[in-house]
Amino acid sequence: MLRRLAISVSIEDPPAAPGLVVSNHLGYLDILVHAAAGPRIFVSKSDVRAWPIVGRLAEYGGTIFIQRGNRSSATETAIEIEYALRQGVTVVLFPEGTSTDGSTLLPFHSFLFEPAVEAESAVSASAISFGADDASEADFCYYGDLKFLPHLLGAMGRKNAHARLRFDARPRVYSSRKHAASECWERVARLRLRSVMDSRVEFQQKTTVAGSVR
Repeated sequence: MLRRLAISVSIEDPPAAPGLVVSNHLGYLDILVHAAAGPRIFVSKSDVRAWPIVGRLAEYGGTIFIQRGNRSSATETAIEIEYALRQGVTVVLFPEGTSTDGSTLLPFHSFLFEPAVEAESAVSASAISFGADDASEADFCYYGDLKFLPHLLGAMGRKNAHARLRFDARPRVYSSRKHAASECWERVARLRLRSVMDSRVEFQQKTTVAGSVR
C-alpha cells in the first residue's frame, strides 16, 4: 500500500524481540509504516472500524479495538493486550489516545501500559515522521476534523514522499504503568526531536545543492 501511495520508508533500530511498541500518532498512515517494520497488531479506537479500506484492513490484521470513554471496554482491551504479549506477539500502542499535527507530543495515558507490566514484557519506544519535497509533515497528518478521502488523495503523489520510523534501541521492562508512561513519553520525545533536527539538516543540504546547481 505504501508503494501504491508512493511513500518510501526507512526503519532504524527495530527491536529484536516482541513486546509492546509505543509511538507518537500522526494518523492512519502510521499503521502502514509500523506494519512495514514486521508482523504486529495494533490497538485502535473502535471508530476506525467504519473507515473506508483502513477499517477492513485493521480488522483483518487482528487489531484490538477500544471504545473511548468506556471503562469496561478499556478493561477488555487491556486483557487482550496482555494475552497477545504473553503469546509473543508485538503490539503497537499509540498512548496519546488521538492523532496530532506533529507539532506537539501529548501526554501518554498510562492505563494500557499495565498489560506490559503484568506480562513483564519489554517496552520499546518509537517515533514516526513524514516529509516530502513539496509538502510539510502536517500534510501527512490526519487529525481533527479532516476528511479521510480528501486527505488520502492529498497524500498521494507527493514528490519524494518518505516516512521514517525510528526506535529507541533499548527496550525496557517496567514495574509501574505510570513510570512506564512517563519515561516512554520522554523517550519518544527525544526520538521526535532527532527526526526534526535531521529534517532541518536534510532541507539545508537540498537547498545548498539546488543553489549550487543554479
